Amino acid sequence: MLRSIPVLLAAALLAACSPASEPFAAGGPVILTVYGDVSDTNRGPVEPGLEPLFERYGMDFAAARSFTFSGLSAMEQTEISVTYPDGGEPQRFTGPLVRDVLTAAGAEGETAIVSAFDGYQRQIPGARFEDHDVILALTRNGEPLAIGGFGPAILVWPRDDDAALAGQNDDDWVWGVFAIEIASE
Repeated sequence: MLRSIPVLLAAALLAACSPASEPFAAGGPVILTVYGDVSDTNRGPVEPGLEPLFERYGMDFAAARSFTFSGLSAMEQTEISVTYPDGGEPQRFTGPLVRDVLTAAGAEGETAIVSAFDGYQRQIPGARFEDHDVILALTRNGEPLAIGGFGPAILVWPRDDDAALAGQNDDDWVWGVFAIEIASE
């Protein structure tokens, strides 16, 4: 029994150092990539053949800022209670402010092009994120957003509490968000 302890310790050490464990040591898998006019990057270029979603949507970059679910959850969280979809029952969404996520990426452009898994893209002036407390919601009613639903993240606008957003339709409520391109006009 005592002889197997060093073997178990060596196996545990090798497993902890293996590439497969690196994403979990960094906070889990990446769920959001911010690219374009950003200065605080933590990853290199798109890897052809290994990142087919980026390739499919024509996303090409030399460097970007990747965020894990854990990393986004560790940022200051804001809760918005709002009727969503428009006219639906009130829902409670929680996540970091979009402007804080963009600041963490060192975003310097004037426009954010938000991309969803289904190919939907919405171009939003960055000033709107400064003017309104828009969140990149990670949870709805206390539960993480799932892929296949609104996840891994959704833009949530405080239209029920912000008079300037009263009557806003759902076009800017991008769900299934996986990438944000920062562009200069």
